[in-house]
Amino acid sequence: MAKNQKEFNTKLYAVIAFFAVLAALLTISVTTFKSKYTAFHPEEVAKTYVDTIVQTGDGYNAYKNTIVSKSSKYGDYIRKYYMYPVIYRDADYSAEKGTDGLKGYNDEAFKGEKTLNDDGSLQGKLIETMYPFYERLITQNGWDDYDLVFKSYFEELVKVRKVIFGDDYISDEVMFTALEANVKTYGETLTGTEDKFDENTGIQTSFKSTGKYQTAYGEDYKLSVKVNSETALDVALYKENCNEALFETYGVSIDDISEVKEFEVQVFSNEALVAATDVLAVKIGMSWYVDNTQTTTDGLYGFYNN
Repeated sequence: MAKNQKEFNTKLYAVIAFFAVLAALLTISVTTFKSKYTAFHPEEVAKTYVDTIVQTGDGYNAYKNTIVSKSSKYGDYIRKYYMYPVIYRDADYSAEKGTDGLKGYNDEAFKGEKTLNDDGSLQGKLIETMYPFYERLITQNGWDDYDLVFKSYFEELVKVRKVIFGDDYISDEVMFTALEANVKTYGETLTGTEDKFDENTGIQTSFKSTGKYQTAYGEDYKLSVKVNSETALDVALYKENCNEALFETYGVSIDDISEVKEFEVQVFSNEALVAATDVLAVKIGMSWYVDNTQTTTDGLYGFYNN
């Protein structure tokens, strides 16, 4: 296995990761439509949230079903509160003022020789070097405290990139590409991978590997998610426990919340119950969103070790 890892083409991996991000942007309208349709049904919102985490350990994209993404695109929220403070760290940046008139480290002037001449190899090396840090971060913390995850990851990314590229350049594209590639790799450690070859060059881009889910539940494992119970909660009592200031960063007023429901969502491997969690969902207007501030997903990571 070690030999296979050494043969891995990091340049091609970087290119694939880059275009994967572009593909995601191109299909955002379809994803948005599906998300809005799902949002009319609270039990589906709860199921989708849990299923996204369970299938590939993807707490990152699960947030698209939460109040974080209610008033703006999820990517814009990440830029505003986590990327721009890094990119414009030596400028007078604030989430309220924005970036107008500011010069950040995404300026072309900060690109050194290695950045200007990189053919994808160094970007691939950055992704590969960052993965153990990402895996450790998620293994130890999960994604519930996204504030910790984003701040820790991007702080480390700036340091690692400077060592590899030798300059201070950093952009949202660099940050998204590295993070989303690491999210994908983490999922593959759970699901396993197959031998794949680039159709144009014939270069092997991935090797067959056995994932943690396969080890725990068998080669033909299948994980499914089911809502076991639904409970309507007292809205007034719920609002008393809300973090209004945090909700404001989401562009959400707690006064707009009209209903609150709690769902027990269970995870099965074939017919066996392997994990469960309670998901809190709130209704704003006609749509439902998972309240990520009061939903804990610890039990959805590492359950395959039980």
